[in-house]
Amino acid sequence: MPLISKVPEIVKREFKLEDYVAQAVENYARMIDSTPDHVVNSALKMTVFKDKEFSRWRKEQKANAGRGNTAQTPQGGAKA
Repeated sequence: MPLISKVPEIVKREFKLEDYVAQAVENYARMIDSTPDHVVNSALKMTVFKDKEFSRWRKEQKANAGRGNTAQTPQGGAKA
């Protein structure tokens, strides 16, 4: 087993950000000597995959897919 894994697949997506958020991403990337893409990717991973409600929802989706049920949308609104 290699010590270093291959680079993960990167897909291009387009999102609209509030101006001050876009500026903060740019500034943060500059501070850590990285790219805005890396900052956004890292921030989303930290947020999305630590959300317990999202985790439960994903498990439900996998269970439903295993039973042949159609995917359902998450209940409730987004939290800010």
